Amino acid sequence: MKKMFVSLLALSMMLVGCGSDGGDSEGKNQDGYEIALVTDQGTISDKSFNQSAWEAVEEYGEKNKVTYKYYKPSSFDTAGYTQQIENAIDNGAKIIVCPGFKFNQTIANIQNEYPDISFILVDATPAEADEKPAEPAKNVYCVKYEEEQPGYLAGYAAVKEGYTKLGFIGGIALPSVINYGYGYLQGANDAAKELGINVDVKYTYTGTFNESPDIQSKAAGWYNTDTEIIFSCGGQICNSVFAAAEQTNKMTIGVDSDQKDASQTVLTSAMKGVKKSVSDEIAAFYAGEFEGGLHVLNAEGDYVGLSDDFSRFKKFTKNDYDKIFESVKNGSIKIISSEDVDENAKGDPNTKELKDVLTNVTVSYE
Repeated sequence: MKKMFVSLLALSMMLVGCGSDGGDSEGKNQDGYEIALVTDQGTISDKSFNQSAWEAVEEYGEKNKVTYKYYKPSSFDTAGYTQQIENAIDNGAKIIVCPGFKFNQTIANIQNEYPDISFILVDATPAEADEKPAEPAKNVYCVKYEEEQPGYLAGYAAVKEGYTKLGFIGGIALPSVINYGYGYLQGANDAAKELGINVDVKYTYTGTFNESPDIQSKAAGWYNTDTEIIFSCGGQICNSVFAAAEQTNKMTIGVDSDQKDASQTVLTSAMKGVKKSVSDEIAAFYAGEFEGGLHVLNAEGDYVGLSDDFSRFKKFTKNDYDKIFESVKNGSIKIISSEDVDENAKGDPNTKELKDVLTNVTVSYE
């Protein structure tokens, strides 16, 4: 009888451990798991938004003895996200982190259904099924970033390092991706002006955030002609660009989070402070200072910038970076974003507004 009890206990523990609705957590208490993260496509070790947001959740939970858990949807769409958000709420979640623009419709649908639950929506705002913007409810903190600023810093650093044949491969031509690209061109241009040289940039959007052999082939083709470094901007397409760079012994620039450990080809990364912003707002929630609505963060609060590892640079130094970062931070450098160009020209790197300032950069839009 004792052996049967032990076997049944072991079996029940195995079944609990194989559940599909969660991940690592601080031990569950009588109120469940207070902080939840629902992952977007990818994992909590994806070197991108999922990982950065999870690190913020995990660190806050450990430091403050608050329970936490992540949930991975069975499908990365509105139905899948909704199911896991509701699972989190059933498990006692008080605040839920949703990293990425794919959550926009889910949050629009449920924000008013759960007015007592607080949501952190990273890099997105609520939207209806037709992508019509929806006003965020007071229980939704939407954080977006001025991507043109880290994009600018990446382009500036690359040219100061000595690269004159640059590439930009973006994913879907969303405002966030466009802003990275526009900033990249302007940073490269300003560095080229200071050096008295001209720079060539090949520029494209893939129409996807997924890695693929076609993207790797395109990047390799650029590298095998004259491109020296490519800024890969968009989800998992970086894996394809990294592979091409490794194959041709060329360099890359990472995006969103510090991607230096993903490939030895990563010179630096143009970063959004997802971890910092999620950490700050979780702390605000527990301090009773949670503030819903849209919040656009930038260099002024140290929420964007390049990674702090300069070990792969040979010419561009940390002091050089600090100087240019301060100029971006204090607003003395004006950077054109997607909001500054005509609606019909968004995404085009040869739009009039950019042509007027790109005096030392020639763009080939492929």
